[in-house]
Order: sequence, then C-alpha cells, then structure tokens
Amino acid sequence: MVYGYAGKILRVDLSAGKTKDEPLDMEWARKLIGGAGYAAKILFEEVGPGVDPLSPENRLIFMTTPAIGSGFPCGNKMQVVARSPLTGIWGDATFSPRFALELKRAGYDGIVVQGKADKPVYLWINDGKAELRDASKLWGKETFETIELIRKEIGDESVRVAAIGPSGEMQLKLACIISDDGRAAGRTGMGAVMGSKNLKAIAAKGSGKIEVANSEKIRALSAEAIKISMEKTQALRNFGTAGGVLTFEEMGNLPMRNFTRGRFPGAPNISGQRMAETILTNREACFTCPIACGRYVEVKEGPYKMKGFGPEYETIAMIGSDCWIDNLEAIAKANDICNRYGMDTISVGGTIAFAMECYEKGLITKNDTGGLELTWGNHEAMVKLVEQMCKREGFGAVLCDGSRIAAQRIGKGSEKYAMQVKGLEIPAHNPYRFKTMGLNYATGNRGACHNRGSPSYPARGITSPEIGLGEKYDGFSPVGGGRITKIHQDACALVDSFGMCKFMQFFGGLNLNMMTELYNAITGSNATLQELMKAGERIWILQRSFSVRMGLSRKDDRLPDRFLKESPPDGAIAGQVVELDQMLEEYYRERKLDANGRPSEEKLRELGLDFVIKALQ
Repeated sequence: MVYGYAGKILRVDLSAGKTKDEPLDMEWARKLIGGAGYAAKILFEEVGPGVDPLSPENRLIFMTTPAIGSGFPCGNKMQVVARSPLTGIWGDATFSPRFALELKRAGYDGIVVQGKADKPVYLWINDGKAELRDASKLWGKETFETIELIRKEIGDESVRVAAIGPSGEMQLKLACIISDDGRAAGRTGMGAVMGSKNLKAIAAKGSGKIEVANSEKIRALSAEAIKISMEKTQALRNFGTAGGVLTFEEMGNLPMRNFTRGRFPGAPNISGQRMAETILTNREACFTCPIACGRYVEVKEGPYKMKGFGPEYETIAMIGSDCWIDNLEAIAKANDICNRYGMDTISVGGTIAFAMECYEKGLITKNDTGGLELTWGNHEAMVKLVEQMCKREGFGAVLCDGSRIAAQRIGKGSEKYAMQVKGLEIPAHNPYRFKTMGLNYATGNRGACHNRGSPSYPARGITSPEIGLGEKYDGFSPVGGGRITKIHQDACALVDSFGMCKFMQFFGGLNLNMMTELYNAITGSNATLQELMKAGERIWILQRSFSVRMGLSRKDDRLPDRFLKESPPDGAIAGQVVELDQMLEEYYRERKLDANGRPSEEKLRELGLDFVIKALQ
C-alpha cells in the first residue's frame, strides 16, 4: 500500500499527441517529499541549459503534494514547475486549487508536459484516463469563460480546471495559470510556458480515495490545529491578508513608491478593514481551509465596476501603495483584469511602479506612453496600463514582460529603477525593514520571493523553536542573518513540497513538530523533524543546482543598488540600508556554497545528490 500518494505520474507528449502513465519513484518521493521537490529532479534531469524556456523541449510539471487528499485543514498546496521564461532559471508557482484534489483522486500525483501541440488543446483527466481535446474555440477566451466552456462541453459542473488566459497564449513572461476557484499559480511565467505548448487548460475529476496510514491520528491533529488556528487567525478571517496593511505601513514593511518611501498616507484607504466596510461581499476559503482569508468583492457602479475574487495583500501593496495609489476600487478592477487575462499581479504592480518612476525622472514621456500620464497615484492610468499589459497593446507592450526586460527596451539607465532580482519583481515585504528578507530575495532560487523563505517571521515574533528559531531578533540587524535565512528557506521548501498553507503552518495551529507527526500519519513513515528539514535542504540545493546549471552564479545573488546605497527619508525605515555582503558571506558558509555560488561536492554527497555533481562539472 502506498500511503499519501496516488503512485503515478501522467506523461503528456503534445507533439506526438500521446499520454502514458509511469510509476512514482517512491524512493525519491520520500527524499524530496513531493510537489516542487519531486519536480526538481525531473526538471534537472530532463531540461539542460540549451533548452529555451518557451521551446517544446521545456517541461511543464504540475505536482500535487502528500497533504492533498489527507483531509487535514489547509493541506491544499500544489506546484507548477518549469524553466522560467522570465528569469531563465528555476521557475515555480504554488497555488491551492481544488483541481489538485481532483487530479490526485483521478489517480495521479503529477503531470509532466513536453512538446507542443499543432493546434490549441486541453487535457481532460477522468479517473485514470487522459485525453487531449481540441481547444481551438477556447483560444482567445478569458480564464473563467474558458473554465465554464470546458465544463459545459464535458457536461459536468463539478469538473475542476486550471487554465491560461490570452496573456498566456501570447506567451507574455508575466503570464500565470488561474484555477476555477480563483487561485493563481502566479509567479515566474508558468502561464507563458503553458501557452508556448498550445495547452489552454487541464481539467480533472476523480472518484478515487487517497489512502493514509493513520486516519485516527490525522483527525486528532486536525482537531487540535483547527482549535488553535481559530484563536490565532481571527484577523485573517475578518480582514483577509490585507488586514496587515496598516501595521505594515507603520512598521515600514509596506512597499511605497517603488520602495523609496517609509510612510504612505493612503494606507487606510486600501486596507482589509476598508475592504470589509465597502466592497467585500463574502469570504473565500481554499478547500479544507477553516481560515478563509480570501475575499469576494463587488464594485457596483462607476468606471471600476466588477464582481469577483478580491485582491490579496500582495496585490493591494504592489498595485496600490508601491504605485502610490489609494483607490481600492481601482485596485480591485486591476486585480480582476489580471485574473481574467492570467497575469501575475505582483510583477505587474512592480513593473508599473518602475514605469512611474521612469516617468517621474523624465526617461519616458507622454509621447512614449501614448498619452498616459504615469504620475504617482494616477489610478486611471494604472488600470488602463494593466489592461494594455495583459493585451500587449500600447505602452503595455513595453512593460508586459517585466521590469528587467522593460528597462532593456527603454534604456537610458532605467535599469536602476527596476526593483527585481534575477528578473523577478520584489514582492511586498520591505528589505529595508527586515534585512533578512533582502538576503532571502537576493539568494532566492526563483528570484525575489517572500514565500520560498520568510526569515522575517522570527523578527515579527513568529518563532519556530523546534528548528532553532526560537527567539525574536531585531529585524534591522544583519547579525545572524545568514543562518536565519538558510534555516527558514529549508523549512519553506519542506512545507511547500508537503503541501501545507503557511498561514496554518506558521500563523495557525500547526508547528513543525506537529507537521512531522502529520507527515508520518499520512505516509506511514517514521521520520524525525531533523530528517524532514534535511529533505527541505535537499530540495533547496537541488533547485539551486538547476539554476546554477542554467548559468546562475554569485553575481546574481544581489539586490538592486537602491537597497544597498540609498536610504528612505521617512518612517520607521528612514536612514536604513541593507548590509547584504555581510549577510551573504555568512549565508554562503551556512549553505556550503563555493565562492561562485555553487553547491559544494561535499554538500551534494551529504544530501544524496551525487547525480548532480557530474552535471554541474
């Protein structure tokens, strides 16, 4: 009996129009947990440095996780993995679609897609059977319309779907994948890879049962986690992730005006509290989630009229405060446009903030923008520009592939205003305020990311004593930043590949000792937390090795010069800079990376990744 896994992978060759099943390698499933961990080995072995991210030879991998199907609250995350067209290195995106549960019930732990279809297709998976269907009539359709049309064709409203919109079809490097419950696999351009393969959507339905080793233990852990999470996450339920806007603005964590300011007077207007008072119509929960931090909103009239999934904190901060915009209805409209076209709201917001600063500095003018006045706080121009970016029209065609490429197109020294790492826009947690986040961004395997390591947590009082992060530290201090960041990155690699929501894991009722008990109850293993943390390190190092193979080196482990040399003039972060080099030296020692940023042979052998050594040589 295979506990916690379906036991199969679906291989799809779009060029040949064929599918086949292959067994899940249980030895590596245990070593790499699942999700992006297991996918990393496939990607490393099958995608070499000569493979263009938008070529048929790239792999697009959808991987479920052991927690999915266990019934445990918030065990709902899956990953999409490929070589990123945005960054050229390791690319992944995590989301929590009900599609993941149906895929696993249909008999598959994951899907590996290669090749390119001659014409648009979608993949239909139903209880162990897979077929490719014509999607020509769906090409050009928005995401949610595509989903409804697929359900209608299949004749079953309960079918779950993950789809791309027109932005993915055009292979825009900020394109993402959207599920029927509004969850987005948002970052690193996975929607562009899907579009490059002429794959419009994947639909799944299954009736199988995922066997677990100890259901009684899972029920007991679930009851305990729910009880604790109900006490700890009340604010998340009431105000969503944007409930933190006011606190973050006061402490200096909120991005403001392309990371140049430390106070934003408009913060109350875009907070989760203001959303609850104005446009909120309902709370939305991922499947098996008792927290329900998602928002459903409606703007009933005016130029920003919309109804649908509401913006999360990252969207509100990047499209809002980072662009100096305090119009919540405009942000909701921009978010809705991105969802329907399939675009990453974090990178879209960061790229628009870049453009606004270029406009302020005179590097672009109204003649360049087609008449759009990209002044700070101009919400009308922002919404128009979001639409242009999603459609690759007007000045949006300059910005639609992210700030790094936009800077190359604009020239004139504009690259210094692009707040990105390795091509991925910096998200909405400020390196000036939590310097370990700056180190985490600089060393991130997929570029700047707040989810593949959140070493600011201990500084905010969210400690994990079971892994040596039991004391609150000064977020303004670089001391010990290398050690803290390394540990938290390993923990997040573990949590992601296991499939647990970090709100439950770090904010709610599940510490890492409990997660170890849960992992064992699901899989029938007898693992210790130390062994699981070693798996997290193994996952991180394997992903790093892939990026090194794609050309990554120490020179890429950098932040924009702004954070190293310029200080914000106001707020809690006034006068701060990020002492990156000091933290980076310690981090390299902790990671056992050589002077060029490559994992040492000693570390690779220690982790059982001997097959990586020859490839890197």
